[in-house]
Amino acid sequence: MTELSAQDQEGSGKAPGADRPRGRKAGLRRAGRAGLVFLLVLVVLSAVSVLGVLALTGKSIRLPVWTVAEVETRANAALQEALPGAAVSVGAIEIRLDPDWTPRLRLEDLRLLQKAGSTLLELPDLQMSFDARAFLTERALRPASLRIIGGAVTLNRREDGSLDLQIGAGGTAPPITGLTALLAQIDRALDLPVLSHLDVIEAEGASLTLTDARLRRTWTVGDGRITLENRADALAAEVGLSLVSGAGEPAQALVTLIRPKGQALVRVTAAVERVAAADIAAQTPVLAWLGVLDAPISGRISAEVNNDGLSALSAQMSLGAGALQPDPATAPIGFDGATLSLGYDPAQGRVVIGDLSVEGPTLRLKAAGHSFLLGDAGEILTGPLGRRLPGGFLGQVQISEVQLDPEGLFDAPLRFTGGAMDARLTLEPFRLEIGQVALIEETGRRLSLSGEVEAQAAGWQVALDLSLDAIAHDRLLQIWPKSAVPGTRDWVGQNVAQGLLSNVKAGLRVMPGQEPRLALGYEFDGAEVRFLRTLPPIRNGRGRSSINGSAYTLVLDGGTVEAPLGGEIDVAGSVFSVPDVLMRPPRAEIRLRTESALTAALSLLDLPPFGFMTKAGRTPDLGQGRAVMDTQLSLPLARRVELKDVDYAVRGQILGLSSDALVPGKTMTAEGLTLTADPSGLRIEGPGRIGKVPFDVAFTQGFGPDQRGKSQVAGTVSLSQDTVAEFGLGLPAGMVSGAGRAEVTIDLVKDRPGRLQLRSDLNGIGLRLPPVGWSKAAGASGQLEVEAVLGPVPQITRLNLRGGGLEAEGAITLAAGGGLQEARFASVRLNNWLTGGVTLIGRGAGRAPDITVTGGTVDLRRFDPPSGGAAGAAQAQGALELNLDRLVVSEGIVLTGFRGSFSQRGGLNGSFRGSVNGAAAVQGTAVPSRHG
Repeated sequence: MTELSAQDQEGSGKAPGADRPRGRKAGLRRAGRAGLVFLLVLVVLSAVSVLGVLALTGKSIRLPVWTVAEVETRANAALQEALPGAAVSVGAIEIRLDPDWTPRLRLEDLRLLQKAGSTLLELPDLQMSFDARAFLTERALRPASLRIIGGAVTLNRREDGSLDLQIGAGGTAPPITGLTALLAQIDRALDLPVLSHLDVIEAEGASLTLTDARLRRTWTVGDGRITLENRADALAAEVGLSLVSGAGEPAQALVTLIRPKGQALVRVTAAVERVAAADIAAQTPVLAWLGVLDAPISGRISAEVNNDGLSALSAQMSLGAGALQPDPATAPIGFDGATLSLGYDPAQGRVVIGDLSVEGPTLRLKAAGHSFLLGDAGEILTGPLGRRLPGGFLGQVQISEVQLDPEGLFDAPLRFTGGAMDARLTLEPFRLEIGQVALIEETGRRLSLSGEVEAQAAGWQVALDLSLDAIAHDRLLQIWPKSAVPGTRDWVGQNVAQGLLSNVKAGLRVMPGQEPRLALGYEFDGAEVRFLRTLPPIRNGRGRSSINGSAYTLVLDGGTVEAPLGGEIDVAGSVFSVPDVLMRPPRAEIRLRTESALTAALSLLDLPPFGFMTKAGRTPDLGQGRAVMDTQLSLPLARRVELKDVDYAVRGQILGLSSDALVPGKTMTAEGLTLTADPSGLRIEGPGRIGKVPFDVAFTQGFGPDQRGKSQVAGTVSLSQDTVAEFGLGLPAGMVSGAGRAEVTIDLVKDRPGRLQLRSDLNGIGLRLPPVGWSKAAGASGQLEVEAVLGPVPQITRLNLRGGGLEAEGAITLAAGGGLQEARFASVRLNNWLTGGVTLIGRGAGRAPDITVTGGTVDLRRFDPPSGGAAGAAQAQGALELNLDRLVVSEGIVLTGFRGSFSQRGGLNGSFRGSVNGAAAVQGTAVPSRHG
């Protein structure tokens, strides 16, 4: 095919010959344009002497060499008037007369040489017939038809759009400004009287070559057929081509050119069959965009060309199976076929697309619209194109139906029932800039798309931004490209179910040689989300999700989990994220924020991978209260996840706790405790009360194999009369006053009573034991160490008390119903007047114990017995028995083996026996008195 945007040097609307220059020089120029035809007439005139013989025989006669030489000589002489310095060369000549007396002439190897000796025109076989009527009536030889067999015709299109026509292997004709100029020159040549009867010029078996310097492409056809008709009202040319490519059917093209007489206008019609899209695109700027397609085209293209270039175009085309592939490096986007009709309005620079239909496994489309041809600066090109080439196309398309299904890209085809697109297309390089694509689903939901697609030498480069007003979750997975962050896409597909997604926004970036990058954000409601296979799913999930580069994040603004025990758990504020989805396998970071009943939270944390309560050898029903938890999880997104691959950390608050299980036999309450846990263990800490006794302790549970069933409570507790009462220590009322703090540790083992250790400096605690005259002021410091076994009846296995002049160490046995049963101290030192063993025997709730001093020494010189009144009342609550090794009465009196008691009135009273100073044995009755 031929470039349709060239200029014609002939004015429009002139009658034939109206613009011919006058004078001899102008005539020579016209004769020069006649070229070959004029020379052939001279040859014919030289051979007229033999025509009579030919008419008689009807056979061709080959003229002898000397005749041919004579013809060349006469032809060259005549040629000098038209083309000075030019010469003609003929290899051989044959003549004959048809039975109807039509003269025919055949010339072999005809060449027209320029002055410098180069070939201007070369024809291997030329056959000519003459007008029989002119020959018979006027005895004039006027050519009626020419037939050229073989030869080579080359049409070169220069960078500026002008044409060079070559006839023959080395022939070079003067430049031609365009298609209209070429036909105008032929038309003027046929106006010459000698050629006025020439109706048909035919060429067959010719080698046709079209070279386009602008596109740097060359087309060659080996069996071209050309017919030129000189009609009364127009000059008509028809070119038939067959293009063989591979083993398939050859492509066919039939091009018709009609130039009305006296008009600077050419009407071009091309009927094509299976011609490559790139070959058609190369011939006219309006169809240049077809060059990005690798597909055969059949159909009809009609155009008009005037002196300024292309002035109109319409086309009906059908594309066979092929692909969109602007560059060999880009992956092809295939289709099965397409149809297209369009028209070109040069006044607006507008191409109207009347009907566009594409069928294929990747794309199915029905649309109509228009596009504008753009200049290099982006301006719209209007009027005939001339030699201007558009820099791009600005299109607006109305879509009536579209289905997208690129191989391996989506789970299912994407179907839309309507839409529109605004886009700009440039071809060097191929770049599609999408201002907006709006597609509508059957449900009325709307998808908007903008961005850019560019074909580079290394492959496709894509930058697309998408937004959706709303879409079902399963539908999102359909439009999520499989190759874009596939690990995250699979996780979402497996773990996020149901739900309506809204305000969906996505950005896709594809760079050659790199993994596609997808940025995606959406809000969801009514979704079912599963963070871990081992945990119950989140139901009625509401929140938002995003993918940014290689990071994926899902945030829950609402949702609940049904715990194994204890009811629903509110998971608002939970976050699932994958910091790098390109890792193999990617690792998920989960922040599970929960609020629920304590039992529900602990039952959830007892599921794998946690197993907190099972590891502790306990059940989740530790007590009543609310739990607000923040759980951090890190695990691989793999098909099989081992517990050793999961890292976790839990931190939370237990509010309004009331538990009878943490400390056996006691009720623990707390307004707010902190819970923390990780693979090493569990810790619950904070202030609270055991009964009425305040504490600030931590409950810890190790998760190591050696810690199974073991736990510990450690911290501080309050020491006061309430403590004595709560733990049933059996101390008399009034013995303890004030309040202090003690450090306490309780080791707990499953199915065993707890073991308690307590230490205090007794600061703030006042202690009194009137029967023996001992007290410790609240402001004085001291030391208390207690070791006990906590069970239904706690037992103090060790008690060490120091303070107020008292040092005592022993053990206490509590009664089954509470209170003191017996306190046995093997070693007691009291204000230097008592050294020895002491036993306290409980006498029931609210009553002072009986006190027995079992061995040791009492020095009455240092003893300040309690006075009457309060002392007597105190003494009335219990007896003080003495069973001494030694009793010092004065400096000179020491009783050994003393047995006695304090009286109710105070002081030493009652009978006694012993020995004086280790010698004489004595016995008698002691009379109370005060030491003075």
